Parts: sequence; C-alpha cells; structure tokens
Amino acid sequence: MRRLAALVAGVLVLAGCGSTPAATPPPAPTVVESNEFNQTDVMFLQMSVPHHKTGLEIVRLAEDGPVRAEVKTLAAAIEVTQLSEVDSMTKWLADWQQPETAGDDPQLHAGHGGDHSTSPEAIAEVAATGSAEFEKAFLNLLIGHQHNAVAMAKLEKEGGVNPQAKELAERIFQSRTAQIAQMLGYLD
Repeated sequence: MRRLAALVAGVLVLAGCGSTPAATPPPAPTVVESNEFNQTDVMFLQMSVPHHKTGLEIVRLAEDGPVRAEVKTLAAAIEVTQLSEVDSMTKWLADWQQPETAGDDPQLHAGHGGDHSTSPEAIAEVAATGSAEFEKAFLNLLIGHQHNAVAMAKLEKEGGVNPQAKELAERIFQSRTAQIAQMLGYLD
C-alpha cells in the first residue's frame, strides 16, 4: 500500500511539471530464445503435447454439452490457448530434433511424477453423462486434468533449463491454477 501511495505521489509531482512527458509502462519481459535444453525440458514437452491434445478433447465436450455460457466461454478460451501451446511445443521439439512424444511405456514417466494423462474412458464417461449431471462431471474431469498440467509445469519450473519451456511452464502453472479456481467456483 505504501508503494502505491508513493507511486501516486510521484505521478502527481511529475504531472505538475509541464515539461515532463507522460510515463510509459515498462516493456513486457521477453524470453530470449535458446536451443539449450535438458531432459527435463524434453520430457515436459513430450508429456505436455499429448496432455494438451487430450485437454482439447475434453473442452470440446462443452461445445454442444449442456453447460452454462460461462463454462462454454472458459472451454473455448482453453481450446485457443492449448492449440497455440501445442504449436510452440511441437516446434521446439522439432528444432531440438526430439520426438513429439516419449512413447507409451509408463516407466518413462516414473521420474517425472508418473503418467499425467486423462484416460479415454474417463472422457467417454463424461460424454455419456445425462444432461442434469453433465456440467458437474465435465468440470470435475477438467479440474483433474488441469491439476495434472500444473504438476507437470512445476517439474519443468524446478528442473528445466530452456528459457522458452520454463516461461511456458510458468504460464501454464499460473493459468491452469486460475482456471481450477474458476471451475471450483462454478461447482459451488
């Protein structure tokens, strides 16, 4: 609060000086592109690409599903974001000459907190849910799915070295945490 008061006072003082130009906001931080990466970066992307694609399947259930407008809007926003993120992640993996996925062996994920995917059966179960319970089932499935994205992002934030992948992990961590809170509010 003191900082805000000091900032306001400073702006008022500057505003009194007719020759001082208006303050401009600082530029947004930029991430320097780098091809430096480690196995944590690769595994994060290789786990995130299929996880995001599954997330796209989930959010598309809301397009025609019996959910309120706010839930449809959130699902549509998630779709746009995750499509963009998949494009970035697959480009980085290609640039690093790494495969898009690590494979299906569950042991591959043992050092990264296990398999964070949502099963096709769970998605099919929600798709088959009746109208009265659909929104609740949809939100619960998507909350769990986004929670797994937060867990994967945390691993990247802690162990990755690639600046772009770490910045993506931070965005995923922040946005999915906010989405979870928003969806929990819808369940109340």
